[in-house]
Amino acid sequence: MKKLLLVAGLTALPAFAAGFELKGDAKKGETHFKTLCVACHGEKGDGKGPAGAALTPHPTNFTDPANAERLTDEWIYKMVKNGGAANGKSPLMVSWAGALDDQGLRDVSAFVLTLKPAPPAPVAPTPAPVKKPGKK
Repeated sequence: MKKLLLVAGLTALPAFAAGFELKGDAKKGETHFKTLCVACHGEKGDGKGPAGAALTPHPTNFTDPANAERLTDEWIYKMVKNGGAANGKSPLMVSWAGALDDQGLRDVSAFVLTLKPAPPAPVAPTPAPVKKPGKK
């Protein structure tokens, strides 16, 4: 029986190992963001909404490059869907699963990702100095 459970568990593994696909519409999500998120996260997504000023910790600043690495499609979706407490973050970040259907959650997540700064351009390596043949 234990072998059967192990095999069943291993066959389910690829479903979790596959990459997360957000498939949200940022344009539609903007409407939800303005309705549900601006009070805390601010119109620009900088965490400076009127209600956010009174919160500790302050809401995430989506425009801050220091936050960019953690702002993945999946992380944003999970935070919007399940709230902060379910993800080991502030319980002041509420779950929006009761207010939006799954596509709405994906759409607002896609919009939040548009607020994230672009990664810095890679710096070209400095070319090694060219040695000119010298006289002996």
